[in-house]
Amino acid sequence: MEVDLSEAASLPDLLSKEPLSSAQQAYLTHLTSLPLDNLLTEPGALQTQAHHLTSSLTSLTHTSYPTFLALHATTKSLSASLDTFAGALDGLLDTSLPALEAAAANWHTRTDTVVRERNKARAVLEQHDKLRDLLDIPLLIDTCVRNGFFAEALQLAAHAEAAASTSTSPPPILRSVLAEVHASVAQMLRALLATLHEPARKLPALYKAVAFLRRMPAFAADAEDPEELLALAFLSGRHACVRAALEPVSRDVQRLAGAPAPLGEREREDLTRGVRKYIDVWREGVHDVVSQYTSIFLSASTTTAASTAASEPASIVHSLLSAYASNALMTHLLPVLRVALPYVPLSALPPVLTQLTYCATAFARSGLDFRAAVAGLAADAVRSAVTGDFGRAARTFAGECTKARASLAPAAPTRSSLDGRRSLDARGSLDGRASLDSQRYQPSTWLAPSGAPPPRPTEMLAGPAHVPPSALAAYPTLATFANALLTALNGLRLLAPVEVQPALRSALDAALAEAGGALVGYVGAAVGHKERDASLRGGEMFFDVLVPYVRRALVEGVYGGKVEGEALDGQLAGVVRDWEAWRAASVVSSPIE
Repeated sequence: MEVDLSEAASLPDLLSKEPLSSAQQAYLTHLTSLPLDNLLTEPGALQTQAHHLTSSLTSLTHTSYPTFLALHATTKSLSASLDTFAGALDGLLDTSLPALEAAAANWHTRTDTVVRERNKARAVLEQHDKLRDLLDIPLLIDTCVRNGFFAEALQLAAHAEAAASTSTSPPPILRSVLAEVHASVAQMLRALLATLHEPARKLPALYKAVAFLRRMPAFAADAEDPEELLALAFLSGRHACVRAALEPVSRDVQRLAGAPAPLGEREREDLTRGVRKYIDVWREGVHDVVSQYTSIFLSASTTTAASTAASEPASIVHSLLSAYASNALMTHLLPVLRVALPYVPLSALPPVLTQLTYCATAFARSGLDFRAAVAGLAADAVRSAVTGDFGRAARTFAGECTKARASLAPAAPTRSSLDGRRSLDARGSLDGRASLDSQRYQPSTWLAPSGAPPPRPTEMLAGPAHVPPSALAAYPTLATFANALLTALNGLRLLAPVEVQPALRSALDAALAEAGGALVGYVGAAVGHKERDASLRGGEMFFDVLVPYVRRALVEGVYGGKVEGEALDGQLAGVVRDWEAWRAASVVSSPIE
């Protein structure tokens, strides 16, 4: 393809006839920097780009024509609106404003006569209706009080007082009006004080009531300690609302906690729900009173405006709030917790105490941090719950042992059994009554089934403190008793106060002593039935494995302490000595092969 150089040479001359934009100038600079090959292909690229732009523009036109039409219509409407606005503005500036200026300038001249006539008529009306106005004031005040327009009622009362103060000796009719006004104001005072006793009232209504009470004669600024009296009235009214909300829940909790019979599982759950509901109601009620009192009486603007003449207003008001909060805690919350928490199931204590902790933390912002008091109640509740669980497990096991012992048929006494009975102080004697299920309560069936592994205390107690010996599973009766104790310990792990550890250890030893004593009585009674081997294995599993393990589970598994080398004392030590004496006598008289 040949290029016409003469035509190309005249192109800059042609372009120079018109001023070039910056984009055109940049493009010309770009063209001059291209090599010849790229320059020859530039027309084709430009044509391709032009076709692409034409296609894109056509597609945009087809897809967006409603927008273009709407834009055109809007532009046209806007142009017309701007023209109309311009005309209206010109009319305002040229016609209306000058006329307004002229009318304002002539206003005084035009209304001067009317004003003078109105002043004359007003003076005549004031003198004519003065008596009528005074007679209507009590009725108006009473109407305003009934409809809640307290500000208007106070204004009317002040107007009546001002009218009476103009003369040193008011006439009888004016004294009668003042008496009725004072009666209506007293009714207003009762209505405002009743507002403080309404549970549904929120902060705005209470703030409004207190603001009007501050303007009442009973709480006037010249009275003795007006702000203190008003604060006492507010706390008394709101405390009555809190007490009314707490009483139904408190009655239910007290009824369940004071029941003469032991509570069942369902009653304990109902008691737990009642305690949690009581805590919520107390927290909401007292917190509302504290926050409302703080907003109304302790804000900077309120305190300054209400007690400018008092020497120590803040200290008095703060002391009243502190006294109320302490009284609400000591009178309502802690007594109910002290009565109800010992009956709450151990598994439900952590949620209850978490709720109390959050409640105490929220009140700590107001200076009422009662977590220390709750901690003591929690420790007592945990001690009571765990001790009760230990006692119930021991009583259940002892009852089973007593029933099994009573079911055994009498047997001829042997020397070993006589020695064992003497050492156990007649605990191994039988009652002589035959039982239909004596076979089921034989030691080889009920206590130590055939095939159960023999006790190996060293091996069985070598594992972690929270894992029970697996060999206990082969002794169903002992495993059931161990599970009852471990269930209590598992609940204790969720909430284990350190200060109750000695009491819990004593309670566990007492439970083990009660269960161990019943077991010794049973195995002593079963010796004459040729069940010595099973009786010894069951007793050794109890005293050599179960007792050390559960004591270790409490001290090490729950509290992380150590029980190695500790000697038994108290009732449990006596039961263990009885067992050791019985075992020694039984083994000597008839050794186990």
